[in-house]
Amino acid sequence: MMLTARVTDSQAAALKSYAADVGLPLYQATVRALELGIAALVGGRGAEPVKPDPAPAAGASAGEMEALREAVERLTVRAELTDRLTQRTLYAAGAAYAAALAGPGQADEHMAQIARDAERIFDRQLAKAREE
Repeated sequence: MMLTARVTDSQAAALKSYAADVGLPLYQATVRALELGIAALVGGRGAEPVKPDPAPAAGASAGEMEALREAVERLTVRAELTDRLTQRTLYAAGAAYAAALAGPGQADEHMAQIARDAERIFDRQLAKAREE
């Protein structure tokens, strides 16, 4: 399903800044913000509408709130790593595909060399993703 939404100027600026900081296209940063926002709203309760709590921290201790913040931070870090790995994988696959199209033929050795090159590119991109 395709949905369209409007954001305020400050929300757009925040999304653009976040996208630039983590090296994502604006679209992917917007999708991530939407996914994390929905996850926060749903809070593990499934897809039913969520009724706002009058005092969200009323029954939660400081330790519980800190544990929740840490869990969200770990989830965010994992989502960022997954995005980076996906981008790196697509880069390596694209390079291999381009090499296959540009190659002199479909000889087994040529295809084996493309596979080695793609693996080397992926390993290099994976190392970069882990460094970030």
